[in-house]
Amino acid sequence: MRGFAAGAALATALLGGAALAQPGKGDPDWPCGQIYNPDLVLAHVWKGPDPAKLGGQWAVDAEVAPLVPKLASTVLPLERALAEIDAFAQRLPEEERARRLTLLVVGLHEFLDAERKKTIEGLYKFGRAQRKLAQEIRERNDRLLELRAQNATSPEAQELEETLQWDLKIFQDRRSTVNTMCAQPDMIEKRLFALAKHIEAKLGVGQGG
Repeated sequence: MRGFAAGAALATALLGGAALAQPGKGDPDWPCGQIYNPDLVLAHVWKGPDPAKLGGQWAVDAEVAPLVPKLASTVLPLERALAEIDAFAQRLPEEERARRLTLLVVGLHEFLDAERKKTIEGLYKFGRAQRKLAQEIRERNDRLLELRAQNATSPEAQELEETLQWDLKIFQDRRSTVNTMCAQPDMIEKRLFALAKHIEAKLGVGQGG
C-alpha cells in the first residue's frame, strides 16, 4: 500500500495541472511557453541590399555554398563564425562584395530557417507524445484507484501500479528537458540575427556608407 499511496500522490500532483508543461494558447500540441512562430523572416534581420535586385543563387557559388552550413552550425563558436565572415569579405573584390555577401545572408537564412523548422517539428512531436502519455497516466490512475477500492491486493492493481509509476518517471524525465528544447528555435534565430548584422556592418549598412 505504501507504493500505491506514493504513486497516487505523484499522479495527483502531476495531473493537477501545475506540473504539466502548458502549451501555447489554442494549440495543445505546442509544448513551449514561447509564442509559436513558424518562420524566420529575412526582412526582420536584414536591412542590407535587396537580394532580388542582385541576382545569383547562393547554392551554386563555389565559396558561399560550403560557407553557409559551416557558419550556421553551432559547433562553430559565434566568434569564429564572425571571423570567417571577415576573412571571406576581405577576399572579395570591391565590385562583388555587396552581391556575394548578400548571397551569404540569403543562404544563412534559408539554411537556418530549415533547421529551425526541423526543431519545431520535433517539438510538436514531443508535445503530442507528452500529451498522449499524460492522458494514459490519467486513465491508468483512475483505473488503479477503482481496483484498489475493490481489492488492495489485486494482481492487476499491482501490475497497473508498476506501469503507472514507470509512466510517471518517463513523463517527469521528459518534462525536465522541455525548457532546453524550447530554447532551440530562439537560439537559431539569434544566431541568424548576429551573423546578418555582422555582414551588414561589413557593407556599412546603417553607418552612412
